[in-house]
Amino acid sequence: MPDRFAILLLMVLASPAMAAASAGDSLPSATVPPETPPAPLLVPGRPAPPDTFTKSAALRAREQYRLGRSFEDRHLIAPAVAAYQNAVRFDPTIADANYRMGRLFLGVDQVKQAVSCFAAEVRHHPGNVAAARELGLGLARVGETGRAVTQLEQLTRRRPNDGDCWQALGFAYMAAKRPRDAEIALRRAVVMAPPRASRHRDLGAVLASRGKEGEAREQYRKALALEPKDASTWINLGNVERRAGNLERALKDYREAERHDSTLGLAFQAQVQTLRDLGRTQDAAAVYRRWLRDQPTDHNARLEAVRFFDGQDRKDIALEIARDGVRHDDESGDAHLILGLALQSSGATRAALVEMRKAEARFKTETEKTRARRLVEVLRASAADSLKALFAADSVEHAQAVR
Repeated sequence: MPDRFAILLLMVLASPAMAAASAGDSLPSATVPPETPPAPLLVPGRPAPPDTFTKSAALRAREQYRLGRSFEDRHLIAPAVAAYQNAVRFDPTIADANYRMGRLFLGVDQVKQAVSCFAAEVRHHPGNVAAARELGLGLARVGETGRAVTQLEQLTRRRPNDGDCWQALGFAYMAAKRPRDAEIALRRAVVMAPPRASRHRDLGAVLASRGKEGEAREQYRKALALEPKDASTWINLGNVERRAGNLERALKDYREAERHDSTLGLAFQAQVQTLRDLGRTQDAAAVYRRWLRDQPTDHNARLEAVRFFDGQDRKDIALEIARDGVRHDDESGDAHLILGLALQSSGATRAALVEMRKAEARFKTETEKTRARRLVEVLRASAADSLKALFAADSVEHAQAVR
């Protein structure tokens, strides 16, 4: 019987292509068919090509997940989110990536995106309790309170001894305007280990909303005993005192909040309101200055301060504060708009018009631009007859600029 290898060799040598090649002939390139990649070699015990692809995708997903963790550890939020998105694109079922991405979205207040991530995590990994809890909290924050309550009630049935789950359910009940149920849930949360200041704080807020000021104070004190530097608890305690008419005590609590977190605008705002109620306008003015010193790009605070000083007939101070806003953030449309309003109030109509047009140019959305245009129209309507030519020229120039 002839050797099989010899027969195959003869068949190859007998082919026209090989014969031509052996004779030194060359075929025109147009007549040479393109080479096709060799078929995969299927060897028993080795994975088939689809299995190899699946494992490759899962491997790439894990690589992207590890990259995301690395970025997250270095507080590089956008690259971390991008890496996690790549991970779930390669493997939608990869554990933890959606959950971590959701937490990052929460950190930049993109709650709807966070909810989508938590929902995906729970869908693929229903045992992830943290994701299930965050999903319920997120749903409550975006107004889907019915779904939030259902989600968290189911979670507390699964984990009846988990204080964090009961605390989250209390939050959802409050969002759903069910304060009695919220109180019941939070009372269960505060007696569960480990003790948490935030549970006492949240229970205090519910009790205060139900008119139980004495019990609310008690819960806030317990929260501060566990976490004395929590500015939000100091503000809540101050609010209870203010509603009870204890303005000096409330002011002391608000100052504690500022001392522990000078980036919290509510601490300054509460002080200003309380001082104005007490008729201490000079002290209120000092708080405004501290507020803007610590948060120079808080344009809402700056607008409030400008209006305050304008109302005190200190237009010079109002104008100074408005100019500081532009110096700190020249690219902000709000900063220029506030300066325009201060100039208008000071009678500097020409300069006010310039600033309002600068604001319009810097605003990004049509809604913001429309706001600036309306203020220009108000300025035009209140302008003296001697300025009609100025506004006419402005209208022509602006019309040409927007073409």
